[in-house]
Amino acid sequence: MITCAHVVNAALGRPARHAEPVPRNIRVSLHFALLGPPNSWIERSAEVVAWLPTGESFDVGDVAVLRLGEGLGGSGAEPLRIRADLNDRYNAAVQMWGPGHGRDLGRHVRGSLLGAVGKHRLQVDETVLRVFRVQSGFSGGPVWDPATSLVFGMLQAITTDGSAEVLVLDGALLERALAAVATARPGLALLHDHGEVHYDGSHYALRQRRLLRHGGGSPRAKYEMKVSVARFLNDEASRNLRHHARHPLSVGDPVRDIGLQAWCTVDDRTRPMDVKATKVRHEEINFDLCFPGSGLLTPGQQAVIEYRYRVSDEIWGQWYKRNVKPNTDRLSIEAYLPAELEPECWGMTSLPSETDLEPLSDVETRVEGDRIVYSWDRSAEEENLAEERRVRLDWFFWRRIPDSSECDDAARVLRQFGIRQLREPARGRESSNLPTRTRLIDFDSPHDRQLAVRVLAHLRRVAGWVNRYHAFKPQVSMGIAAPQLGMAYAIAIVRQPGSNDYLELVNPSVVERTDEEVLDFEGCLSFFDVRGRVRRPYGLRVRHRTAQGADRDVVLTGALARSVAHEIDHLGGKLYTDADRMPSDEAPIGVRQYRQLRDSDRFTPLAPPRRLTWRAQEHRDGARSG
Repeated sequence: MITCAHVVNAALGRPARHAEPVPRNIRVSLHFALLGPPNSWIERSAEVVAWLPTGESFDVGDVAVLRLGEGLGGSGAEPLRIRADLNDRYNAAVQMWGPGHGRDLGRHVRGSLLGAVGKHRLQVDETVLRVFRVQSGFSGGPVWDPATSLVFGMLQAITTDGSAEVLVLDGALLERALAAVATARPGLALLHDHGEVHYDGSHYALRQRRLLRHGGGSPRAKYEMKVSVARFLNDEASRNLRHHARHPLSVGDPVRDIGLQAWCTVDDRTRPMDVKATKVRHEEINFDLCFPGSGLLTPGQQAVIEYRYRVSDEIWGQWYKRNVKPNTDRLSIEAYLPAELEPECWGMTSLPSETDLEPLSDVETRVEGDRIVYSWDRSAEEENLAEERRVRLDWFFWRRIPDSSECDDAARVLRQFGIRQLREPARGRESSNLPTRTRLIDFDSPHDRQLAVRVLAHLRRVAGWVNRYHAFKPQVSMGIAAPQLGMAYAIAIVRQPGSNDYLELVNPSVVERTDEEVLDFEGCLSFFDVRGRVRRPYGLRVRHRTAQGADRDVVLTGALARSVAHEIDHLGGKLYTDADRMPSDEAPIGVRQYRQLRDSDRFTPLAPPRRLTWRAQEHRDGARSG
């Protein structure tokens, strides 16, 4: 956000022409009176990130750049582009927000520029009244072209006597102020990193657009980028390597094989870029995008780099991932998927190591013709883009999901839902490759409170997909835990038998159990193709938190108690096939054999105990770190 430096001085109680920069630890409060509801306003705090005034020429450099602590998303505010190359500065028609008779908040004022008054300062008059008088509170407002909305400059009214006229600080000065922000950050500052993926049913077309500014150092002759693919996600690294050895990105000419094209726009001139492959692997290719001719991107210069390429769905998986790079001001991603394939799409974010995985908030959906578009857009003020993270959209298509009764490979389907699949869950294993320790949700933390809501919502969403894919019998209780989706949080949900309601468990622990136990079959969504018999307490008393943080104690018996114990095991990295869970004389059986036994009444679960004896639970279940 740009405003006049003297306005910031006034807000901080400093003299109007105080030229010393505002310390970075000092924040100013901003009231956006025109964005809030009637008789109210939106309030934000901000820090000064660029300061142009000097002691010798304060008025000529009366510009400050602020970074908001929180964005203005959903308020109706929109960014404006600056025009810094205005040649005709006399009689150019402009529009401003200025003082109005009887209107404290001002009004739209039409006027015209009347030429330069010294360096970077323009004279302006109101068209109707011919005299645009100074009134406090309007310095820092934009002066724009009513036809294109391009900003010519900013109003400046540093004096306050009733006869002084308002001047305009021109767009070139505002551009210099923004460049000062980028210069404060070394290297290339990404002002906006936008990516798109378009699917036509067999191929993915990827489009990338990056608005960047050279923040200092040596001129640059090229821009380095990388095309990286992974057909399978999550715990499928070795499978990916084998797959891409058979289906590489390139078999000869990398540029030709993926149809890579690139352009750059500098100083409003768009030209193609030379593309050179520098490192080629089966699943990854590095490229240099060279600026046209002998062109160089010099410090302080801004450029738009666009490139696009195309790969088959045999190579590209059902996901689109962006790595948040340092010095990113804004990141946006979009996935255009065919509506006829009935797509489901959701977002995840994580650290580069794929740890700290959590659902991505605010993925928006819209329809464009025969495509459903899923998008996510964040600025640095709204999201901590300074932290190096990965942002990902995942999807699958219901039209390509087989009927569960006809599918022998449930793992392939459930993997598309984001459920981690474990290989060879043989009895006697000592540990699984699910997250072995989960983090408790801290309800004193605003982030954790929001995180709990997002994780629970995503668990319900995935559970809904599972129930659509596989028709569970009414007496069956089905659950899913956050670690099964790669999220190391102490959160799980369990559907109550004969109901569509879910018991939501946050930070659960077993505090009491019955001495009476029941041996019965269990299944697991992380290896759905087998079933096994496990002896568990018939009754449990479980202490947990709700999504809102309230404490709850619940007494559970029968199938629901079994399912809750199963999910709490997952929170400690345990499986029902582990040596300390499944009896030594039991072993998992295939789901086909299990169904034959069930349908032929070859086995009958034990009858519920007539009397229950309760005792305190030894705290080994769901052991977790804080």
